[in-house]
Amino acid sequence: MEIYCYLVLPSTQDLAKKLLEKKKPPFAVSALEQTQGYGKQGRAFYSPKNGLYLSVCLEKQENPLLTLAVGTAVADFLRARYGLEIGLKWANDLFYQGKKVAGILTEQVAGGIVVGLGLNLGAELPASLPQATRLLEAGDFDPLLADDLACVICRAASWQDCLPRYRELSILTGRRVTLKIAGRNISGTCAGFDDQGRLLLEKGGKISAWSSGEVIKTSFL
Repeated sequence: MEIYCYLVLPSTQDLAKKLLEKKKPPFAVSALEQTQGYGKQGRAFYSPKNGLYLSVCLEKQENPLLTLAVGTAVADFLRARYGLEIGLKWANDLFYQGKKVAGILTEQVAGGIVVGLGLNLGAELPASLPQATRLLEAGDFDPLLADDLACVICRAASWQDCLPRYRELSILTGRRVTLKIAGRNISGTCAGFDDQGRLLLEKGGKISAWSSGEVIKTSFL
């Protein structure tokens, strides 16, 4: 796969989407630092030096579990290569030792789909991000991971039976969680995930299924 590699970019997602207007996928854009990185709902994504920020452009996929599949595949890749107990926090975060090490963003545009991955390899994190950590605390990493991870993401795009493995890697099942959705907070116990990848919350003996929202609090934080 062709990869456009940079030391610094405002945003790999933005450049990838611009290239996708003229170029046919698959291809990818990577950087070791972003100055205007963003995540879900356009929120700023802290993207300092010594990270890996990767955006993979794919043809449109008929895979409703795309984000979960990518997260699962990336987690398994990191676990296999580096022996780290990487877990998944619904729906798009990778955690190590109770702290976030990576986030995934999936955007559908006219020319295809752009899957973004922000991975903190070795940057010092500010005190304002107490729930995040860096992977270099766990071992030495080759920062030139873009090619391998781009291939992992490309293969994961068609992985529609990822849920059994996703459930195994989930760090939420059985824990008390708080889900923020549409301006309100809903607390309960994570009862797992249904076949559509929805978060199942148990409260007062009743189970509800949620396809969107953000888990803002868990019992291990």
